[in-house]
Amino acid sequence: MKVLCMGETLLRYSTQKGHRISELDFQVHVGGSETNIAVSLAQFGFETTLLTKLPHHALGDAVISFLKRFGVDTTKIIRNDMRIGSYFLENGSGNRSSQVIYDRQYSAMTSFSLNDIKLEELFLDVDVFVVSGITAALNQSVREAIIEMLRYCRGNKITVVYDSNYRAKMWSIEEAGAALKEILPYVDILSAGYLDAQNFLGITSDKESFEERLNEVYMRMKEIYPHLKYITSTRRDILSTSVNDLTGYLYSDKLYVSKTYHIDDIVDRVGGGDAYLSGLLYGLLNGKDLKYSLEFGCCASVLKHTIHGDANTFSVEEIENFMESGTSRINR
Repeated sequence: MKVLCMGETLLRYSTQKGHRISELDFQVHVGGSETNIAVSLAQFGFETTLLTKLPHHALGDAVISFLKRFGVDTTKIIRNDMRIGSYFLENGSGNRSSQVIYDRQYSAMTSFSLNDIKLEELFLDVDVFVVSGITAALNQSVREAIIEMLRYCRGNKITVVYDSNYRAKMWSIEEAGAALKEILPYVDILSAGYLDAQNFLGITSDKESFEERLNEVYMRMKEIYPHLKYITSTRRDILSTSVNDLTGYLYSDKLYVSKTYHIDDIVDRVGGGDAYLSGLLYGLLNGKDLKYSLEFGCCASVLKHTIHGDANTFSVEEIENFMESGTSRINR
């Protein structure tokens, strides 16, 4: 199965645990939501291609080498003379939350438009197209290109995966809501939580429990957008910056709920949501049952929290072993 992911590939400059951003001592990782998904799906055996724009210099070359190392097809990457997008992360610890500073204005990907691609060539033999709200938030030109790409996918029966992935530092709730309403008619698999339904679509519920409320808003979303096949999200209970509980939700004909996973001594939380969605997609796109797909996604996310970097590099076998054992015992 061939998957095309589209989004801005970034460099992430992050502090070590216990250090402030003002110390200017950073670790550098390749990141970006769709980039993370492309890397993960490649580890799961999918033929994965990334569409992004990168500059013509050594940093762009380094990113391409990184992607190739993990089996991502880079032949659709467009090069220009603009800059590479980046962000700075001060890693929190205990009761101190993490902080992010974006440095993305005038980056290579912000110049993306329909003039950069030929739809028929780009989507030749593609089965699944993945894009997120982070990419849609870049600017109007990128949003217009996404809409045309989604229309092409609908007309050619290509499965569309959209992750709402709202970033308040990139655009307003009103802008994100308007874009989501324009995008949703073309989406097959949606990652969006209760607050997305409430803030962007005005859909709420007064049911007593969280799961009942989520079930109701997902049911109403599917009534409004009947082409939606699956809707998913996670709930993260933050006990501290270093200790979280994670639960996954998947709606099809009803709401499926995963086990709750206790994540202790978090090494790196960034990319945890991308790892979850990638794991869920592994199951759904391979025809696995919904409960397996949901648990696989959660376990992929849990394991991602144990390694540095944005992308999840665990194999199917490693994730399934964790699903079966759920412990830190040594596999011999």
